[in-house]
Amino acid sequence: MNGFERMPEDCPIDNSCGTDSPGYLSQPHPEVSEGIVERTVCFGDADQCCVASTKIMVRNCGAHYVYRLYETSSSQKYCVDESITSMCDPDSYTELDDEWRGETVAYDSANAHYDNKLVKGWYRFTSYLGRMPEYSVSSYSCGVHYPGYINDKHPSRHEGTINTHVCFSTSLSNEGQGCQTARMVNCGSYYLYQMKPTTSYYYGFCVAQDQCSDAVKLHERWRLIINPYVSSQSSAADNKLKKGWYRLSVGHGTMPTYEPDEYYGGQRYPSWMQGELPDVKDGEVTREVRFAGTSTELEIRVKNCGEYYVYRLRPTAAATYVYSIDTDVCEHARDLDEEWRNMFYVEEKTEFLHSDYQKGKDWYQFSTGFRMMAESPPGPQYSCGTKHAAYLNQEHPTVEDGVVPREVCFKENVDSDIYQGCDVVENVRVKNCGDYYAYQLNPQVKEGAYCVYNRKTSCYPPVVHAKYGELAIVNCTLNSEKDFDPAEVEWTFLDDTVLPDNNMDNIDISDNRLLLNINNIADKNAGVYAFYIASTQTTALVEVILFSAVESGQKYYYAGLGDEVVLKVTFNVVDTIEKEISWKKLPHKPVTGNNYILSADQSSLTIRSVTSKDFGTYRCTATFEVEGVSYTKHADIVVKEEEDDE
Repeated sequence: MNGFERMPEDCPIDNSCGTDSPGYLSQPHPEVSEGIVERTVCFGDADQCCVASTKIMVRNCGAHYVYRLYETSSSQKYCVDESITSMCDPDSYTELDDEWRGETVAYDSANAHYDNKLVKGWYRFTSYLGRMPEYSVSSYSCGVHYPGYINDKHPSRHEGTINTHVCFSTSLSNEGQGCQTARMVNCGSYYLYQMKPTTSYYYGFCVAQDQCSDAVKLHERWRLIINPYVSSQSSAADNKLKKGWYRLSVGHGTMPTYEPDEYYGGQRYPSWMQGELPDVKDGEVTREVRFAGTSTELEIRVKNCGEYYVYRLRPTAAATYVYSIDTDVCEHARDLDEEWRNMFYVEEKTEFLHSDYQKGKDWYQFSTGFRMMAESPPGPQYSCGTKHAAYLNQEHPTVEDGVVPREVCFKENVDSDIYQGCDVVENVRVKNCGDYYAYQLNPQVKEGAYCVYNRKTSCYPPVVHAKYGELAIVNCTLNSEKDFDPAEVEWTFLDDTVLPDNNMDNIDISDNRLLLNINNIADKNAGVYAFYIASTQTTALVEVILFSAVESGQKYYYAGLGDEVVLKVTFNVVDTIEKEISWKKLPHKPVTGNNYILSADQSSLTIRSVTSKDFGTYRCTATFEVEGVSYTKHADIVVKEEEDDE
């Protein structure tokens, strides 16, 4: 009758059903086939849902329920639930169309609004998006001192009426304060809220606005990730930023999804977002924001508005933490156009050696030669016109890779072993800009300079990256109309080994001398191969770079006490070669016991329930043979204790 169908199965809000101790069915209603069943009715108050209880009998009669009820105390009353159809009838609720409730509307003391005199009942918001925010909003917004929001998701149509809490933001950082019970129902195209007056005239209920059209623009250029922090920029701070939706309106208009350097993007700790940017169909999504060089995390929300993104941000922990904006480093990279950077140029006079020392940390591009840094150490002393030649010791990224971390090696000043280890390692970032590469460099090596490929190769591929035991094929073509005699073609290895050579018996050269096959690649094959035709003065160089046999994509892992951490390596050895794998904690501790788990292929080690004894360096070692030669290779991984936020 009048839409009242059955007892509620959820805890009613306090002071509802005409009493301060409303009763509800704490168990589901029976099915028709169950007949008469016993159920428990709970009576709650302002603090608890079940202060007292009593037993009743219930039967499902198909179209309705009947209840055998018993006398209660004077303050306890049985509640009845209303059908959604009846609740969503326009005569059953009150509309609130106040414009001042919008989440971006600032509090105005001359025109103050509050909800402490609101009459308890069902309400529908008809301004803006017609629903309350599901996230905290800044104090002194929504036209009141302390705006209210729901700390839950809105219900779907089939969920019916659900209980929730309305909480209030009482300062920039304080949220979830003064929460009070409420109920919500989904009426299809809108929501209804059963609410009661706020406890004070400082409080009011907020209405969500369109994130895309109402987002505040952040247009400060100091936020661009390429801009170094300058202490005189006192505006570079977000610790007093109001909670709300923002559009990043300079640069790419997005937050970086890779970790930037400290002291860039306007402050000491610029932000970066973990996870991918959402599609339009994803709606609002939750993401974690971290700050460079720290373990500090903040939860934000992101929405794809089609042509741009908006972010729901909150104040940062301190002035040194800021929200940074990504930009295209390709457009800002500075030119390095010196011809002496050619990796095959050798300076004969030491007084003419060059250096990049203290050019300043910035993004650079090479505008000579192939416009890319060398990927292997140059040969003779004083190559690249410098004392310490620098080269990229990892593969360049593709366009799709975006900005990636890489290492640059500075070669020792020794006229001997071309493949010696790095004397100094510099951590850099690289981006493939299509026709060239951009590098974030910070030259700190005295008498050192960066080397560049400066040639037009007629061999493909110009750089071979291979696993142990693989077959590499290099195909060369002569970019000239002149005839040539295959007998003229000369292949050399590392400048002084003429091929074929007995010590390089796994290399085959085709009859026309243009095809080079390297079988079962191993250490002896790593280096630079030169292809030369005298009659056409044609020279091409091919580089063979071996992947590390045991490679860890992550050098450092951070874990807290009791955490679980998984250490992973990749074996760059062809599958047909048998490998003997072992793990240990340096210097000599075997990884045995219940807290250590090795994967079936031994490429990962899981440490469960980390203790202080588990922090340290772990070594994964692989032993294998290629063409009768035994190799033992390893990778070291460091597990460190995660630092607590201060």
